[in-house]
Amino acid sequence: MQSAQQGMILGGDLYFDFLTAAGVSTGFELVGNATKLIPKVETETLDAKLNGKYTLGQIGKSFTRISDATISFSLNIYDPKIVAAYFMGSAVDITAASGTYTATITGILNKWVPIGHNDLTTCTVKDETDTTTYIANTDYEVNTSMGMIRVLSSAIDGDTLHISGDKAAASGFKITGATSPVINVGLYLDGKNYVEGNEVKLRVWQAQIRADGDFDLLAQGGFPELAFSGKMITPAGKSWPFELI
Repeated sequence: MQSAQQGMILGGDLYFDFLTAAGVSTGFELVGNATKLIPKVETETLDAKLNGKYTLGQIGKSFTRISDATISFSLNIYDPKIVAAYFMGSAVDITAASGTYTATITGILNKWVPIGHNDLTTCTVKDETDTTTYIANTDYEVNTSMGMIRVLSSAIDGDTLHISGDKAAASGFKITGATSPVINVGLYLDGKNYVEGNEVKLRVWQAQIRADGDFDLLAQGGFPELAFSGKMITPAGKSWPFELI
């Protein structure tokens, strides 16, 4: 930061380093657009209250110490890694080539049954012996995106059905939620003070973060934000948990 007095309105890129369970760096990357970043230091005061004849309730000694160092931040644009961190999980690559599929299910009248494959491009439904081919939208209905079959004919309600066809290539990530009880990150803000024109940097060596608030997957009032809060940790070899430059 500049040594002279200044006003401050910051914009900046917040880089994340997802640390391993052992606290080892995996490298910094941008995983979204940060809309809030609040480092906070809290103190507590310990008082020795007097109990003398003429000093009852007065303070004889007082000691103030650092009690906590916290960080909170929000993002309104995000990639799968930070979404996975919000749900205390992992972002798993689901890239797969197109190809054929087969499945066996028990048909349930007027109820959808998943077949274990998504993004179907073709779908054939046969009886258990593969001798009878059923008619789409008469005997059954298929949700190709979700990979689900709904039996429409009472004649095959409860029957074993053989499903086969082709499915499209898949790419992207899936979030495996509630698999990581602790999320540790390093944070690095590359910021600019638009009032004075100087650069401002914040470095947090290690923060143990968790989701803060709700993330409404069906929100319609704007871009929902992912909010986090957590403790800043002073690692071995350092004498402070963060620095603002």
